Amino acid sequence: MPSPINILHLRDTNEVGGPGKTIIETFSHIDKDLFSISIGVFRTRKETNETPFILEAKRRGIAVHEIRSRNQYDPAIIREIVTLIRKNKIDILHTHEPKSDICGFLAATICRIPVVTTMHGWIANGRKQHFYTKIDKKLARYFDRVIVVNNAMRDILIKEGVSPDIISVLHNCIVTENYYKDGKTGYISQSIGKELPSPVIGTLGRLSPEKGHADFIEAAAIVLAQGFEARFVIVGDGPEKAKIEKMISEKGLENSVILAGYLRDPRRVLQDFDLMVLPSHTEGLPNVILEALMMEVPVISTAVGGVPDIIRDCQEGVLIQPGDPGKMARTIMNFLDDPVILGRMALKGKKIVENRFDFKVRTLKLEKIYKKMMEKVNASKMERVRVS
Repeated sequence: MPSPINILHLRDTNEVGGPGKTIIETFSHIDKDLFSISIGVFRTRKETNETPFILEAKRRGIAVHEIRSRNQYDPAIIREIVTLIRKNKIDILHTHEPKSDICGFLAATICRIPVVTTMHGWIANGRKQHFYTKIDKKLARYFDRVIVVNNAMRDILIKEGVSPDIISVLHNCIVTENYYKDGKTGYISQSIGKELPSPVIGTLGRLSPEKGHADFIEAAAIVLAQGFEARFVIVGDGPEKAKIEKMISEKGLENSVILAGYLRDPRRVLQDFDLMVLPSHTEGLPNVILEALMMEVPVISTAVGGVPDIIRDCQEGVLIQPGDPGKMARTIMNFLDDPVILGRMALKGKKIVENRFDFKVRTLKLEKIYKKMMEKVNASKMERVRVS
């Protein structure tokens, strides 16, 4: 039997998140007779603690290589990746965000191995991120294969000059059997150390500007001012934590809007939610919506990124425009007045997730992409031998 195709995934993150879950579950589901997966993670020399992403990857049995550098922008990162590729005889490099795309592309070019990127979505909160996003879109045309997580991203890249022949739409998916209702509630209450009366209106995600938490808090204030009884829960951690805490305090919402922090088990979090709200200004294809629908939790979401690939407005959930807390509040109040309607939508959405967003199907599609990349490499080698 030939040796497995050796694939190195590059990541620039401390958190698990949607892309991290995808890599980890790919390792668990891929045919290990045909493919061997390891992960390279960017780390500065000063960073000593193992991150949640590294800990989870190791817990799942994945080989993790720490790519050390003096700082985040040290050019020596490329040399370290080249060394890692050669030492571990990597066949395919798989990158996942602007930094790993840029560094990985250069390293793969030096090593003359194929490189594929999965573009999970673009975040441009500041000038630096905007710059990297612009470069990332321009660089995409030179990759051997570009995977995007929604149809809108495919259209954007084609307008940027990327050949449609190298683009594959591969939606984010979840391991559907991991999401089930067992009747055990109270996970959030136990985690925050106080009782959490229902109904619970929740949002789950990284505390970052593009996630729209300020809109969620504004909407909560409107709903509560109208006399509705509800608890609003924000689950997650990130750079916006202090700003979100300040906003909650300034509006006097400490008793009704709870910042629960990072909670490891999304299934148990969602089992405590009566309604899931995604207020994001930008997304790739959010796993949390797939997870919520599998848990039969009604969803209100902004119509961004790949969300419309999952939910049709007033079919599997309710879609609103980003940056409109007033509309968000009115939609939440409609749910509180009559939760049955959105509940039926969630059951319809669950069937969509089961049929179209199961991780096993995604993995088979990814395997085909890897195989085709290696077939092209092997054909090129045979041609060089024939010519010589």
